[in-house]
Amino acid sequence: MKSYKTKEKSLYALLIKNYIIFSLALIFLILGVYILEMKAEEIIIQRPRVNQPIGKQELLKAGEYEKLNLGKLLGTEGYFEILDENGKQLYTDYEGRSESYTESELALIPEYNTSRKFQKKTYVAEDGKNQTLVTESSLEEETGYREEIGYLLLDQNLRVIQSNLSLEKEQMTERELSLLTGGSVNGYHIYKYDFENNNGKARTLIMHVREMDGKRYRRLTFLWKIFIPVYIIVYVAITLVFTVLIHRKVKEPLTMLNKGILDFAEGNRDTEISYKGPKEFEDIFSSFNKMARRLKESEGSKERLIVEKQRMLADISHDLKTPITVIQGYAKAVSDGLTDKETEKQYLKTIFTKTENLTEMINTFYDYSKLEHPEFSLVREKQDLAEFVREYLADKYNEIDLQGFTLEVEIPEEVMEYSFDGVQLKRVFDNIFSNAFKHNKPGTVIYFTLQQTDKTIRMEIGDNGTGIPKEIQENLFEPFTVGDDSRNNKQGSGLGLAVAKKIVELHGGALFLEKAENPAISTLFVIRFMK
Repeated sequence: MKSYKTKEKSLYALLIKNYIIFSLALIFLILGVYILEMKAEEIIIQRPRVNQPIGKQELLKAGEYEKLNLGKLLGTEGYFEILDENGKQLYTDYEGRSESYTESELALIPEYNTSRKFQKKTYVAEDGKNQTLVTESSLEEETGYREEIGYLLLDQNLRVIQSNLSLEKEQMTERELSLLTGGSVNGYHIYKYDFENNNGKARTLIMHVREMDGKRYRRLTFLWKIFIPVYIIVYVAITLVFTVLIHRKVKEPLTMLNKGILDFAEGNRDTEISYKGPKEFEDIFSSFNKMARRLKESEGSKERLIVEKQRMLADISHDLKTPITVIQGYAKAVSDGLTDKETEKQYLKTIFTKTENLTEMINTFYDYSKLEHPEFSLVREKQDLAEFVREYLADKYNEIDLQGFTLEVEIPEEVMEYSFDGVQLKRVFDNIFSNAFKHNKPGTVIYFTLQQTDKTIRMEIGDNGTGIPKEIQENLFEPFTVGDDSRNNKQGSGLGLAVAKKIVELHGGALFLEKAENPAISTLFVIRFMK
């Protein structure tokens, strides 16, 4: 007996679990590679983090500018300046770098944290001259939508043609336009942060962020070209790993099942596979084991049927041979003139009786073989079963009385509708009554009760006679089952109850022997039909 164990309770759960692990692995992979890529980009681009200098305000207000370290904010090549209220430089961390700004230029430098943004676009007007359109937009934090709120139109000499911005200028310089739109000035993008020192004087922090040059851009492009294949390679690798894992989890039980089938096909009828794992596979293995057991039982039944067939032929031969031998012996004695008139009369009477028994036996064999034929079918008709039983017992009463038996009947007056074959059902009753007549003495009481529920109709036919020996009760409804004094004239063929059971089963019912609650009843046959 083979065994395979795993913790998963269903194939669906197994697949979901591995899919979740696979998805998480991919997510962590993407995040990891993304973080590495961002780090690499930051090194290459020297990307600044221009945020509010949290934690730096106290140094700014105290004027301790030399203690400021804004490298992480501005990038490795960025630098900052501190301007007074007149726009003059008070301090810079870039030695030798001195910038000056006009009042107009300072007004145009964008705030680092503003939601306003200026964009420029140059195009050719109808007169063939270049014009520059500057649009101002504002970002709505709730919706994430950027709405245009103003514009500035300049001619090719940067003279103002139209504007709804709060700029009192008729002419702009290239530097002013670049500062306004976040363009590059001397290779830097410029942002400002206004604050007051501890003395209440206005100060301005000017942050210079290095723009990316061509060399850095080429390095960045090369980095992207590297990371894209890395993404693909690692994704394929993870996919293959999880594919192999799933394949192993599915292949192992299938391999076991295949080997079990081959073992069974080679004749090992004790093949059974013990398996604990996904429920779907457990169901498959359970079905396989059930099939193996049923095939084994079927083969055992087949062997038993062969033995029973041989025994049946022997029994039939015995049952036919005995009366025929008697008939032959008596007929020869009469034919040879070896008997007187009185003995001859007795012999002829015995021959007649034996031929009657022989005819009855042959008819029983015929009835049994007819019921076993696949083309046999009942002629069913829906009628009142209670009334049918009353009529049958009324017709049967004289025979019961002549046999010296007493009949006690309990049949309710209610209608019991059921679809049945009346001819065949009479045969069931006849065979059960015949069994009682053969095995009990005169004076025996036969009980017949009929009752119904919402789902069943139950008939009980019992007697207070000698009872049925325990050694044959288990096989009572098998063909040729008789008592210890079998094969005698009184016992019969042993097919009567087998025929009765077959007819009841063809009606979709059941015929069985049951121990009666009433201690006076020694034998109780029960017929149960489902409505």
